[in-house]
Amino acid sequence: MNPLYLGTAARRLFGIHEPAAAARAGRVRAALFCYPLGQEYIYAHRSMRHLASKLASSGFQTLRFDYFGTGDSGGEESDSDEYGLQCDVRTAIETLKEIAQAPKVTLIGLRAGANIAAKAASPAEVERLILWDPILATQQLPAGAPVLEIGTALDAFADRLLIVVSENRETYDEFHKACAAHSAQFNAIEFIPSPCPWQESATVTGALPVPAILRMQQWLQ
Repeated sequence: MNPLYLGTAARRLFGIHEPAAAARAGRVRAALFCYPLGQEYIYAHRSMRHLASKLASSGFQTLRFDYFGTGDSGGEESDSDEYGLQCDVRTAIETLKEIAQAPKVTLIGLRAGANIAAKAASPAEVERLILWDPILATQQLPAGAPVLEIGTALDAFADRLLIVVSENRETYDEFHKACAAHSAQFNAIEFIPSPCPWQESATVTGALPVPAILRMQQWLQ
């Protein structure tokens, strides 16, 4: 793993690049990870790191990074807002494209990171998009996180989009209704029961959500 700084002197971001363990046949593949916000960042860190390592072992160049005002990046928490978070994702996309020498990257976002990734993703730069337990408008959004809109920009990804819900069946049903209300053909969502990687719990904190991780890895092959 290679620690690095990206961005500008005024908006310095910290990241971890994990090179592909072996070259893949054909074109280069790269995956950028968008973390949750707040305490969920802490709880989910191990799961995101594990997924990044699994993808690196299967031939992906991966980059995990901290938004400005979070983790080991510069700035204060008060500096974080919706526009800035999306700019950070775009900065990280450009950095990973340069490192991997790849024309496009895959975006993988968890919770608020999924909402941010969906808002920041451009079909010109993003090959595939995975939204893991994103937050609906009916749920409580962390400060700065954008509302996830089913449809609109997500339509541009069609069969290049996967929404994974591992929180609970009720949340999946909410997403399913929202997707169905948008379009009968919008079927990118899957319910994959797994230990919840982003909540503190006496029974599952620190447990890896193996079924969800394996499904995402399989979908990207």
